[in-house]
Amino acid sequence: MKALCRISLIITLAANILAGPGGTPAREEEKSGPLSVLVLLGEWFGDAYFPLQEEIESRGWTMKRVGVDVEYRGCYNKKRDVVLRSDLLIPDMKDLAGYDCLIIPSGPQFRKFKENPIVLQFIRDAHSAGLLVASFCTGNYLVKAAGLVDLAEGPALFPDKVTLVKERILLGPRGGGPPPGDGYESAPIRETCDAVARELGTRTSSPSRPDKAASDELGLIERSIRDSIGWAKTKDFRLLYGIIANDPDFLEVHPDGNVVKGFEDFKKAEKFWGSPDFKAVRYEIRDLKIKLSKSGDVAWFFCILDDINEWKGQPANWENTRWTGVLEKRDGRWVTVQQHFSFASDK
Repeated sequence: MKALCRISLIITLAANILAGPGGTPAREEEKSGPLSVLVLLGEWFGDAYFPLQEEIESRGWTMKRVGVDVEYRGCYNKKRDVVLRSDLLIPDMKDLAGYDCLIIPSGPQFRKFKENPIVLQFIRDAHSAGLLVASFCTGNYLVKAAGLVDLAEGPALFPDKVTLVKERILLGPRGGGPPPGDGYESAPIRETCDAVARELGTRTSSPSRPDKAASDELGLIERSIRDSIGWAKTKDFRLLYGIIANDPDFLEVHPDGNVVKGFEDFKKAEKFWGSPDFKAVRYEIRDLKIKLSKSGDVAWFFCILDDINEWKGQPANWENTRWTGVLEKRDGRWVTVQQHFSFASDK
């Protein structure tokens, strides 16, 4: 019985080692073509969204609605039975790679968003990730509430024309406002998109973000982490051994306290992983966080791993596993030099 338990643990462990974190979507290669735009929307979104959508589509840009609600309704001039759905939910977004700009349009939605720390943090994260943040009318209040600008209400916060008030921050004028104003009819839709095109168009054939090099590396690191678990599905040992440090300093700690010291010790589990009795079923990675060192050749990560496997037809799983690790870039490849798997004590 103990032997079987140990085998299960090693296998799951193996699978974990192999079951690389897949939480963060792999960063896409920088595009030199159409811009990719996120539009922040929520309950009581402004009618300016509709002409904004048309303008974005007419330019051939790609657009995704992002928010905290699955679905929401608009305001004023449009009937309240017009329902939109988020293409992306903010709590699910772990990486902003592949997007060029976040547009925050007008609308009463700003009142709820201004009090929502998740939304405000998302705006900050988008700017920190190198996206251009563009807003107009009441959307400017959110840029200020997120702490990206410190401007007094008036001409500074609502300039007469779309203005680059800070690096990667565009603010536009007010629209027509709610009835009796003309609402979206006066919204600076085309002007905002023109300004976005000017700011990003000059960089379409070169890196469109200041952090492109880091972004590319994060994608490679994420791929290595993912492969360190995904290899088990096809039992691709060549792939596994290519992303584990092949030296005596390699270190791996298991939830039961067992410590694997060195690459040769790591390879001892091969007979279990290679056994026909072992089957990798699936894995899921959540909350993947990767940090790249300033030197650019060391990275560390954290995630929650569900590694689902079978041993002789019986479950051999690691669920809600906390996984941390350190990788080094060697000869152009990211390899794991240390990793630690653990379970919460209250689980």
